[in-house]
Amino acid sequence: QSPPLSEVVAAILQPSQNWIAEQLLKTLGYAKGGGATWREGLLVERRYLIDVVRIDSTAFSLSDGSGLSAQNVVAPHAFVMLLEHARRAPWANQYRAALPVPGLRGGTLSSRLTGLENRVAAKTGTIANVNALSGYLRSADGRDITFSILTNASGRPSSQVRRGIDALVQALA
Repeated sequence: QSPPLSEVVAAILQPSQNWIAEQLLKTLGYAKGGGATWREGLLVERRYLIDVVRIDSTAFSLSDGSGLSAQNVVAPHAFVMLLEHARRAPWANQYRAALPVPGLRGGTLSSRLTGLENRVAAKTGTIANVNALSGYLRSADGRDITFSILTNASGRPSSQVRRGIDALVQALA
């Protein structure tokens, strides 16, 4: 028997556990598609993003469940649309609680975005030449902001790019 999906999602998102993400995609293919395969899971995921979230099919191309493949392509606006969909969903509170937050021990934001501990929840993304951060922010004036910052082939070290992304989020805050 599996733990509740909210616990599985938190185990994926907070530490960025890619292996579990891949297994969840195959489980999705088994439960909602034609079999426990990456292909079936991706087909189910694609239909959901297009038919339910209403993301344009040209705004993304997915090759795996973890985001590790360099063949994955997603427009920042598609991430914002998905995050806005999640914000309004019946499972919104569980999803938001599953996201990494600054200072969370073992989370991908544990040493980032100092000073925004109670104001930001966001998922990181890092592969060769790619750095990303997408999530939710409460601004100093109380506005809720959904954001997605993606970089690709900047030619700069990842640590420098992450500092730039964090500076953008701090400016938004």
